[in-house]
Amino acid sequence: MNFSIKKIYTTVVLLGVIISSSFISCEDDSEYTSEVQFYKKNQLTNIYTNEIAPLNVNFVEQSELLEQSIKRFQNEITLANLQLVQEQWKAVQLVWKQLELYDLGNVANSFISFEINRWPTDTQRIDENIIGTEVLNTNFIASIGSSSKGISGIEYLIFSSEGKTATLNRFTTDENAVRRLEYLVALSENLKTKSVELKNLWETNEESFTSALENGISGSQNQIINAMVTLIEEIIISKLGSPLGDSNGGTIESERLEAYYSGFSKEILQQHLVALKRCYTGDFAQTPFRVGFDDFLTLIGSENFSNKIITQFSVCQSRLDDIKGTLKEEITSNPEAMTALKDSFRDLLVLVKVDMANVLGSTITFNDNDGD
Repeated sequence: MNFSIKKIYTTVVLLGVIISSSFISCEDDSEYTSEVQFYKKNQLTNIYTNEIAPLNVNFVEQSELLEQSIKRFQNEITLANLQLVQEQWKAVQLVWKQLELYDLGNVANSFISFEINRWPTDTQRIDENIIGTEVLNTNFIASIGSSSKGISGIEYLIFSSEGKTATLNRFTTDENAVRRLEYLVALSENLKTKSVELKNLWETNEESFTSALENGISGSQNQIINAMVTLIEEIIISKLGSPLGDSNGGTIESERLEAYYSGFSKEILQQHLVALKRCYTGDFAQTPFRVGFDDFLTLIGSENFSNKIITQFSVCQSRLDDIKGTLKEEITSNPEAMTALKDSFRDLLVLVKVDMANVLGSTITFNDNDGD
């Protein structure tokens, strides 16, 4: 079922609710409120069942495959096996950068997302750990800070701007080659463990997430809007603004790009954009009645505004498509394109953080990425 059919079906159902509720509202507005709560419940169930849960399953699977590829590399240190590790690392990132949006409620309070991927990476601490004397196993990894492990920590070990051969030499001829490999294996084991923990956390908190229908900051819909705002702000300020020199007088610093070592920064932004748009529309699976934020805006008579947000998602995608090479390449050769991309996300931020939040009565909370 394509988007237009879904929109027609959902709109008809929602209009039915409005019409039926209008006859009742003269006597009791609570009936209309209960209908709105029903659709909010549907939205949250849709997000969990058709997005959060499948992404968690996929993340566990991809993390396990990464651990297996790294252990295969440990047993046979070849360039071919290193390349397989690098490709599987990218597969992990593709899933995580969608799942990362849903760092909500009790899951967020556990800080497990930091254990999985803390960026920027503390490369100096990683190097110190490798040249140290501690036994490099899963117990050690569990005891150290989040900025020297996780997905970003693995990236630092398996990619190098000097090329694949130089990276391979670090695991073969380098003075600390054995410990570097032990550290890499331990990181992969820890990541797999954390992926399972995250999946279990979400399964435990499914009911509390899908049942938090209140409008305040503890309501799940409100938390999702805040998560969308936080991610868009992070894209603008940290993932594009800082490398473009927004915080240092305009000096470009490509090394401040996320996934700088792998050159995977553009793909990460693509996954963020996919996750944000899917969250907005609720179009996760081919089910006939899948409520998204666009449907809520239609419900309260703001369909034109809803379409404006959809259009802005397309603008962001077009600006991202305008960047033909990697962000590492384009930031020096074509910074104007990256600035245009950043500006497109800033326009999206205003629509979500100010306009949509006000229309839906959401409370935007302060976060560390807030540049206002």
